[in-house]
Amino acid sequence: MKFAVQHGIGDSRWVPDIITPREVRRFAQTAERVGFDAIAFTDHPAPSNRWVESGGEGAVDLFTSLGFCAAVTSTVRLMTYVLLPTYRNPFVTAHQVATLDHLSDGRVIVGMGTGYLKSEFHALGVDPDNRRDRFEEAMVIAKQVWAGDDVFHEGHGFSARGVRSAPSALQHPHPPLWLHGNTDWALNWVVRNGQGWIGMIIDEQRIKTLRTRAIPTVDAFAARVGDVRVACERHGRDPATIEIVNTGIWRMLDIRAGLDAERMRDDVGRLAEVGVDWIAFNICGNDPDASIETVEWFASEIIAR
Repeated sequence: MKFAVQHGIGDSRWVPDIITPREVRRFAQTAERVGFDAIAFTDHPAPSNRWVESGGEGAVDLFTSLGFCAAVTSTVRLMTYVLLPTYRNPFVTAHQVATLDHLSDGRVIVGMGTGYLKSEFHALGVDPDNRRDRFEEAMVIAKQVWAGDDVFHEGHGFSARGVRSAPSALQHPHPPLWLHGNTDWALNWVVRNGQGWIGMIIDEQRIKTLRTRAIPTVDAFAARVGDVRVACERHGRDPATIEIVNTGIWRMLDIRAGLDAERMRDDVGRLAEVGVDWIAFNICGNDPDASIETVEWFASEIIAR
């Protein structure tokens, strides 16, 4: 099992102290030192105040943040968890990813979503109703950019008439593309085009906000992993070529709240049994020391054992 931890800014209770250069450096270097496989930042450039005040996660610019982390680490993977290509011109997104891939010496994992906050889409000048089409289009463009190809494409609000964006991606043919989504559409996109599926354990109460499909238990998650394998058979793909990533097994880890190491190790074991390769999770962000202590506790009680 591999583990990815999102920086504490993802906690709705985050405090400014968590995003100082000292604390971001301390987070990245600690996670690398104690054995995490990836660190992550999420993508919310313009959420509504209603969403923020009702407990929405915090966010800083993920490319700036991961670029900073690339400079102060050497081995830990750098994950966008999750990037929303639907929010940007696809050439801008592809260029940012390729640049980060070079400056990190090929450590980027591109975790992605299509977005769910209509207010944020509108603030960014994007139609939320065509987000899947825009996502598909962005990935077609990005793969050409990452390959170093000349791009000719008439798209949503742009016209590329022979564009070559440099640099191409360092990882060949491009960084791993993981899609976060419980729906049939997301699952099938991964099988056709991606390298990883990020599934979320989530109950019926929360799916209205996140606009996805409920997967309320580990057993339900196991069934969805089975759906991935069936889709692979249908498309003639080896299921072993797709990373299965779980999120949601733990909502928010905070050492001050008390953590049950034995139960969490059981969770890891159960997920491993159903074919999960990675677990990604959030940590507290309202106290920098508690954030670091949580990372260190997890490494000693879960990763090391």
